[in-house]
Amino acid sequence: MIKNCGIIANKRKPDIGSLVAGLASWLEARGVTPLVWNDLAGILERDDLRPLGEVAGGSDIVIAVGGDGTLLRAARAVGDRMIPVLGVNVGSLGFLTEVTVDEMYESLEAILSGGFRYEDRMNVDGAVYRDGEQIESVTALNDIVINKGALSRVIEIKIAVDCGYVTTYTADGLIVSTPTGSTAYSLSAGGPIVNPVMEAIIATPICPHTLAVRPMILAPAQELSVDLWAGHSVHGEPEVKLTVDGQVGFDLLSGDRIVFARSEQKTRLVLSGYRTFYEVLSSKLKWGDTRRKS
Repeated sequence: MIKNCGIIANKRKPDIGSLVAGLASWLEARGVTPLVWNDLAGILERDDLRPLGEVAGGSDIVIAVGGDGTLLRAARAVGDRMIPVLGVNVGSLGFLTEVTVDEMYESLEAILSGGFRYEDRMNVDGAVYRDGEQIESVTALNDIVINKGALSRVIEIKIAVDCGYVTTYTADGLIVSTPTGSTAYSLSAGGPIVNPVMEAIIATPICPHTLAVRPMILAPAQELSVDLWAGHSVHGEPEVKLTVDGQVGFDLLSGDRIVFARSEQKTRLVLSGYRTFYEVLSSKLKWGDTRRKS
């Protein structure tokens, strides 16, 4: 039974204040307590707004209102708690956000009555080693990206799988994604489309300096390690970043090793039933109906 419903919303979306206010009132009328993120302070007239951690930790389900970025933020806040997350897209339908605003209340009626399905999506871990010691550990639902700065020289990347050397190449960076993230940055860099219910690790180079280097799909039990050599920027400082789901990031240094593996953590996403993954794919990529017209 759902008693508390978290609401995490993108305050930059148009009319988001009135949309969230209406959603909160709708939930309260059905005996559900809305836990609303305090990032909406100033555009929402409520005196019970809460920090993000309280919203995620105290909810039976979380509604992410905005776009795919908002859902990724909600997923990071939920972490390993396995709290279901429903994405509501304010605008054009995303790959992660399951329902539109027009479909939201009908979907919530089904959820409150217990009639909903969900998928547990694979996450990927990244561990950063410097001088032989682990200095950072991150987890992503979509992707972990190694990327050079705007004024940096190219990066030399040495790749090994299960400790076995594969190749070394120069590039602007590397995208390591889950199947869920295969339709995000990885796709724009030429990576494959992978059904999000699968488990795999996808390594997609960013602008490699040889056409022989191609994206790779690794089995979920395999481990990918990357040794990094980074040139300096025109200002003399190393400018290589590690970004996680486009949400957080930090600096990498030449000589760092990053080890990627399937995470023990998963993210539980609520399914709407309105459309399949392939219908969303066809719509977002504007794949027209190529069947012969009669």
